[in-house]
Amino acid sequence: MRLHFSIFPILAALLAASAHAQPAMLLEAPAPTSAVASSAPPDPFAAIQLAPVPSEKPHLHLSDWAAIAGGATLRVLDYTTTERALSYPQYFHEDILPSALVHNKSGFAAFQAATVGVDIVAYRSLVHHNLRSVAVVAQYLYDSAMLFQVVSNYQTLGRVPLR
Repeated sequence: MRLHFSIFPILAALLAASAHAQPAMLLEAPAPTSAVASSAPPDPFAAIQLAPVPSEKPHLHLSDWAAIAGGATLRVLDYTTTERALSYPQYFHEDILPSALVHNKSGFAAFQAATVGVDIVAYRSLVHHNLRSVAVVAQYLYDSAMLFQVVSNYQTLGRVPLR
């Protein structure tokens, strides 16, 4: 079960584009204007303006949870296809992960569950820091990579005559 690293140039291009967009937006921002009338006496606290504080933290929408659930489902399918393939050692072996991990069923299941947990925490953290678009793009890239791996596992299992 191989992992193809063709997704990394796409991810690098997306990150480079988002890094360029923020300075461009700052350069095109309108100049600040004074709301104080010229005939009124100067207010010493007029320069201090507090930004409106959002009443609640950003939360995950249904589409966010659907993307995360898709990644979790693909992790479960990756686990089941890998375990099925490893039950035929004459045909299959794991290329990416250490063999001590994949031959320990509970350790491998814990690893897969931990990656789902890290995915959820990372997604929520990005949304909490108002980076929902980055979280969505990263999650779709993650889901695409996992989908490719699961499809590859099923194709590989389908090609070999199993008992």
